[in-house]
Amino acid sequence: MINTLERRNLIFKIFMVLIIVLIVFSVTRVLFFEYNMTWSNFIYAFFKEMLLSIIATIIVLNLLYLMLKEDIKKLNTKAEKYAFTDSLTGLYNRHYLNNFLEKFALLRKDDVSFCVMFIDIDKFKKVNDSLGHATGDCILKILALKFKSLIRPNDILCRYGGEEFLIIFNNISKEDALEKAEQVRISISDNIFDCEQQSICISAGLSFGSKDDDINKVIQESDKALYMAKEAGRNCVKVFPA
Repeated sequence: MINTLERRNLIFKIFMVLIIVLIVFSVTRVLFFEYNMTWSNFIYAFFKEMLLSIIATIIVLNLLYLMLKEDIKKLNTKAEKYAFTDSLTGLYNRHYLNNFLEKFALLRKDDVSFCVMFIDIDKFKKVNDSLGHATGDCILKILALKFKSLIRPNDILCRYGGEEFLIIFNNISKEDALEKAEQVRISISDNIFDCEQQSICISAGLSFGSKDDDINKVIQESDKALYMAKEAGRNCVKVFPA
């Protein structure tokens, strides 16, 4: 992304290059056309040329900036999208999550609870090994679409890495979060995916937090709950603490 500081540095460098070019041009022009003038007249002509050149440069740079401003804005938007989006699934990625977590405490309102749901695809390595990575990628993309269809607009969904996904449910009770988690799990296990007609199950761990809780700690707890779900035989949802 092109940030404000980088943009200013770029403009400053262009400006300095133009100034140097104009100084050389002005000296050459004065010497070429006014070679027989006195030293005082030379100085006057030189600074006159320089002043006119600097004014012209500033005008040109402002016009260039106005023309490029919208393009720079579009480039920043596109760069941010690529930086924060998983290329396979189109979901937010780990980088976005880390950026979001830094601001999470500021975004939370008083007495509003949240829930973290850590999801892992059961025996996904076996699917990749037996059916190939193309089938595995197909499953990941379909799962991403399924998850998106089941969450609310104010929830955060990201691909945490590999076959792991993470959902942050904002402003939700424990009962509603558990119901939503079961809805997600059942909707996956009840489907046969078009990718090689493969059936898939997921395991999930839930952990809850409120305004004063560290969300990174809540994520770690949901990861522990996910491990509990795996230990319990997979295809289930476990809550931390047990």
